[in-house]
Amino acid sequence: MLRETVVAAILILLATVMIRTGGSRRGVNLMPWPDGLEYAAAAINLDHGRGPVLHFGGYSYPSRYTAGYPLILAALAPGLNGPERLYVVNVAIGMLEVGLLFALALTLFGPAAAIVAALLLALSPVFLTYSDLVLSDVPAMLMVTIPALLLTQVDQAEARGSTRRMVILWALVGLTSGFAVIIRPTNVVILLGFALCLVMVPPARIATVDNLKSACGFGVGFAIPILFQLRENAVYLGGPFRSGYSWWVSEVYGSMGGTFSPAYLFGPTLPRDPIGNVPIYLTSLLGVDGMLGSPGDTRYLLYPVAGAIFAIIGLVAGMRAADSRTARRVIWFGIGFLVPLILLYCFYLFTDVVFILPGCFVLFIAAGYGTVRANIFLREVYTRARARTGRRIAGAIAVVILDLILVIALATEAAVRLSITPPKSEMVPALMQANAKIPPHATVVSNISLQFLQLYIPGSDRTFIGFNSLDPGEQFTDYHLHRLFDKIGLGWTGRIPPTLFIGGTLSQNVEKSIADAARSPEDGAVLLLCAPESRDYSNTIRDEVADLSIAFMLQPMIENAQVAVYRLIPR
Repeated sequence: MLRETVVAAILILLATVMIRTGGSRRGVNLMPWPDGLEYAAAAINLDHGRGPVLHFGGYSYPSRYTAGYPLILAALAPGLNGPERLYVVNVAIGMLEVGLLFALALTLFGPAAAIVAALLLALSPVFLTYSDLVLSDVPAMLMVTIPALLLTQVDQAEARGSTRRMVILWALVGLTSGFAVIIRPTNVVILLGFALCLVMVPPARIATVDNLKSACGFGVGFAIPILFQLRENAVYLGGPFRSGYSWWVSEVYGSMGGTFSPAYLFGPTLPRDPIGNVPIYLTSLLGVDGMLGSPGDTRYLLYPVAGAIFAIIGLVAGMRAADSRTARRVIWFGIGFLVPLILLYCFYLFTDVVFILPGCFVLFIAAGYGTVRANIFLREVYTRARARTGRRIAGAIAVVILDLILVIALATEAAVRLSITPPKSEMVPALMQANAKIPPHATVVSNISLQFLQLYIPGSDRTFIGFNSLDPGEQFTDYHLHRLFDKIGLGWTGRIPPTLFIGGTLSQNVEKSIADAARSPEDGAVLLLCAPESRDYSNTIRDEVADLSIAFMLQPMIENAQVAVYRLIPR
C-alpha cells in the first residue's frame, strides 16, 4: 500500500506541475467572462451573507449558475486572501481528482492500470486547462468520480451482507450525486447511470426489504442538495424550477427549442463551431481531433488516439469480466452516465468538449485497464511460441505501435507545457495600483465590469457607476450591465445601476450625481478606464470622454497600458 501511495503522490505532483505550467493569468482575471466572474462573485457574496448572487452598482441579481460550485468556493475563500486566489481551489480539486481516479482504477484493475489512467488524466489538455480556472467543470468531474468510488464499497457491503453499511453508502452515493447535479444540472443523467449499472449487475442476493432501505437511503441523500437548490431558485429567481440562464438571456434560453435542437447536431453552434456537435464530440472521444483540426495545432483535447483505442479495449474487457462484479458495475455506471450526457450536449446550443469531461472518468480508467490487457496479450505472444499465429503477431505489432503513440503523445504534451513561459495577470496588479490611489469612499465611473470592480477594489464604501451601456465583447467590458439594458428593452422593469452613457447619450441625472460626489473634498469622483482592444470601441470611448470633458476636467492620476485613472473636477 505504501508503494501505491508514493506512486499516487508522484502522479498528483506531475499533474500539479502540468496545471501550473499554463500560469495563473486567466484564473486571476476570472476568465473566461462572464463565467469565471459569476462563480467568483456568487462565492464572495455567499461569504458576505447576500446569497449566491451577483452584486454590483448597489443592487443584487441572480446568477446564471446553480449554487453547488459557489458553495465549494465560499467554503475555502476566507483562507485564500482575495478573489485573485480563488483559482487555487480548482488546482486543489484537480489534484484530488487525479488521486481519486488513481484510487478507483487501483481498486478495480490494479496498480499498472491505475498509473496509466492517472497519467492520461494528468496530461489531458482539457483537464489541465480547466484545472486552474474558476469554472465548475473539474469539480463536476470530481463529484461524479466520488460516487463511482463509493460504488466499489457498496459492492463489498453487499457481498458481506452488511445492510447498515450498505444503506449508509447508498445515502452517501445519493448525496454526492445530488451535489454533482447542483454543480452542473445536466449531471442529472447520472440517475440513468445508476439505473443501468443495477440492471446489468443486480444487487447480490440481498433481501427485498434491504434493497428498499438502500433505495430510500439513496433517495434521501440525493434529495438533500436538490431541495436546497430548488429553495435557492425560489428565493432568488421567483420559482423552484426557474433558471438563471433564462433570467439573463431569455431570448435564447426562454424556450427549450432555442437551447436544444436537432439543428445543432451537424449545424453551426456557439461560440465558433461551424460543423456541429456530433463531429466535435466524436473526434474528441476518438482522440483524433488534433489530427483532423488545424494543421498548426495537432494536439488532442481529451487524450491521444492510442488512449481512445485502449479505452475501447478496456470497456469491452471490463464488461466481460465475469469475476469482478465491482468492475462491471462501475463501468456500466460510467457508460450509463457518459452516453446520455454526450447525447444531451449534441443537441445543445454551445459546443465545448469540457462539457462531457465529468462523464469521461470511465474512459480514463478503461484506458488504463485496456493498456494493461493489451500489453499482457503482447507479452503472451512474445513469450509463448505456440501463441504466435499470424493474426496474433499482427495484433502484437499493433499494440507496440499504440504503446509508442501513447508514450510519444504524452511526452510531447509534457514537453510542450514545460516549455511555456507562463503569462501573469497585468490587469489585477494595475487595479491594485489604482485601488491605492482611489479614495475609499469615492464614486468610480468605469467601463470595466462593475462586478469585477466590486470584487477587486470594493473599498469601504465606494459607489460604482457604469461609464456606458456597451459590451463590445472585450476582456473586461461589462457583460452584465449590458444584459440588464437588454432586459429593459424586452420589458423588464427592475432596478439597474446608474450608467453615464446610455446608447451613446449622456444621462443628465447621472452626470449631476457624479458632479455632486466630485465636489466632496475627501472622497471625490474618478474615471477608471480600461484600454480598448478594438478601433471601433476606442473611437466610442474617445467620443464619450470628449463629451464628458465639457462638464469635467480630467486630472490624470494613473496611466499605464492597462488602465487610466482620472480625477473628475467639475468645471
